[in-house]
Amino acid sequence: MSIPNHTDYQAALTQAIQALGTAAFVRRLAELVATQIRCDCTLVLSYRSNGAAVYLYDNLQHRRDLLFQQYLNGVYADDPFYRALSQGLTDGVYSLGALVAQQGRGPDYMSSFYQATGWQDELGIVLSLHKGQWLTLFLGRLSAKPFTRSEQARLHSLLPLLSALCRQHWPLEHEAMALSPQPNSPVSVSPTLDGANKMRSQLEQALASFGLPRLTPREQQVAALLIQGQANHAIAEQLGIGVGTVKNHRKHLYSKLHIDSQSALFAHFLNHLITQEKA
Repeated sequence: MSIPNHTDYQAALTQAIQALGTAAFVRRLAELVATQIRCDCTLVLSYRSNGAAVYLYDNLQHRRDLLFQQYLNGVYADDPFYRALSQGLTDGVYSLGALVAQQGRGPDYMSSFYQATGWQDELGIVLSLHKGQWLTLFLGRLSAKPFTRSEQARLHSLLPLLSALCRQHWPLEHEAMALSPQPNSPVSVSPTLDGANKMRSQLEQALASFGLPRLTPREQQVAALLIQGQANHAIAEQLGIGVGTVKNHRKHLYSKLHIDSQSALFAHFLNHLITQEKA
């Protein structure tokens, strides 16, 4: 399995931040995830407690009609992901096969509808936005090659960033989640190359100044790498220090910034970026 390209990741993160508050955000979010894992199909939906599934984005090329004619018209209620959410599924990266095994014999979802889609393996990224409302990114493969544990772990390390971005895009007071344009539909915002370069420059400047002067230079380095989705072991390797040292720096920078999680770190950085942009 190829190692994700860090340049592609940074470019996708820049575009996702740039798209916050616009109709292009969900598509950019899916493209950000795609820099970390190879898949053939991506579908993004929102679920609410006791409510219908809400379509947000897809890039389906095979049997797309099943999504609109069957799944969104009621089949979603038999989806193991939907059933697991109604039973209290928490934020995470889950395998469809694992959920099916946990739930035991249920509605004939797998042998009828799911088989017709052509998907051979599926991962779902579950993000809780507000009470009783979730965002789900479904990643599918049409080949028999299953997703690996390392791929799931890679996506899991991205969860705090994805959560912070989504909460910024859909604030607490935002009740309804607007539908994103379907593929080939016009998008209201189409950033120019100059705009993308400007945003990339702003992102780099924000990373360089984030946490200063409260953090030491090393803590600031660790914070910047955490914001870019790096795990502890990757940070240790890049900086030439031990994983334990990275954990200590992480603990200290959390304390100095008055935060208690990586998700809070991302949210803090997004606020810093927005404040810097307005300055």
